[in-house]
Amino acid sequence: MNSARQYVLLSVGLAILAAGGINLVVDPYNRFGFNRLGVYISAERESKSVQVLRYPHDALLLGNSRIAMIPAVPLEGFHFFNGAFGAASSEEIYYFINRFARKERLVLLGVDLGQFDPSELKGDIFEPPGWGSSLDHLLNLRTAEYSLRTIGEHWSGQPAALRADGSFDPTGWFALFDRDDPAAVNLQLERLRHTCASYRGPPKDGWRFYRRIAERLKGLGIPCVVVVPPVHEVVARQLQTEAAEPARAAYRAWLSELRTIFPYVVDLSFSSYGAAENFFKADPVHFKPDVGVRMLNEQVIPVALEAVGAPPVLEAAKAGGKGF
Repeated sequence: MNSARQYVLLSVGLAILAAGGINLVVDPYNRFGFNRLGVYISAERESKSVQVLRYPHDALLLGNSRIAMIPAVPLEGFHFFNGAFGAASSEEIYYFINRFARKERLVLLGVDLGQFDPSELKGDIFEPPGWGSSLDHLLNLRTAEYSLRTIGEHWSGQPAALRADGSFDPTGWFALFDRDDPAAVNLQLERLRHTCASYRGPPKDGWRFYRRIAERLKGLGIPCVVVVPPVHEVVARQLQTEAAEPARAAYRAWLSELRTIFPYVVDLSFSSYGAAENFFKADPVHFKPDVGVRMLNEQVIPVALEAVGAPPVLEAAKAGGKGF
């Protein structure tokens, strides 16, 4: 009886060790820096914490998924690493900067129109993991599932979710969302219109982490240029109506406060970049990667070059959109 029990325990132990070994070698999250097959799962935060230390760069591109879609390589004037990630909050961005910004020439920060600090804080999610959490991660069945998925998708020739420069590979996004789906788009636009029309500004302490971002970068001597990305033209037209004046006033106050925190702000919220054709057909929130590249190269990079002491740029480039 004891021999059978010992055999079972030994078999289970060996299986766990084997799974842990596979998880370590495949490293599907790229949490330990051993991943060589590519990141095929939603692991932006884990992977970019490692990749930012490896990828040669002199500037950081930060923000949420709208910025994460923009490939860093075609951007002019700097060698960017795209450190943006889906649903990024100002708190997460602050801790990413605090951990990983060191000698960059520039931080380019995307801040959505009206965005403010999250209501629920998570703390420093980029704190290096301890032995306990690392072992739990290695011996986790979910990690094993993701390891097998990574191997399978790599061998089948699927593109990895993240590029070497940190940007999100949009191949799958094009397949899912760059197709006609009027019902889905209209539903999303209606929600966006309602959300924007009812906007009344951030809470009293809603700027705390943005101020900490500005202070931290100032302490590091790294200039920061903020870009407010475009909203879809349908939403922009909604905000131009007389009924939306309370929301428009709140956005004006928000933008004014943003400018007091950051010396360089390029507001493209109501610009021509918000044209419907610039967005994915079934996704009126995310503009296409090539549009992001063009937008940054035409309107934001010139301001960034000025911020780091390059020759002055045209006032037209600074103006960006039509404003409120």
